[in-house]
Amino acid sequence: MWKLLWIGLFGAAIMLGGCAKGASDKAQTYHNDGYLGYSNSNPNLLNRSGTLYQKDIQFMGELLEPVKGIRKTEVGFNGDDANVTLRVERGLSDAERNRIRAEAQNILQSNFPRYDVHVKVRS
Repeated sequence: MWKLLWIGLFGAAIMLGGCAKGASDKAQTYHNDGYLGYSNSNPNLLNRSGTLYQKDIQFMGELLEPVKGIRKTEVGFNGDDANVTLRVERGLSDAERNRIRAEAQNILQSNFPRYDVHVKVRS
């Protein structure tokens, strides 16, 4: 009796296993973001994989556009550090250069608290 029951269960398992052949054999892959694809469904997720660096660079440039005296903004990242170099107009006094550096530092640090912002001013 038990032998017949086991044979019946085994046969049912084999038949049900055969039904799965129509399923896709393609494995589901995720974007290599360290979050198993979660950043694809939440694009503003803060991560260090580099997916947000371009957006951050663009936004930093937009934030610094209203500051008078800046010709060009260069941004580089090193882990948690954002190194910003400001190319300013020639002929500015040291006081003006310090004002621009302090204003840019304040704007960027308040808008990007996830980075330690370091601002340099060059002519």
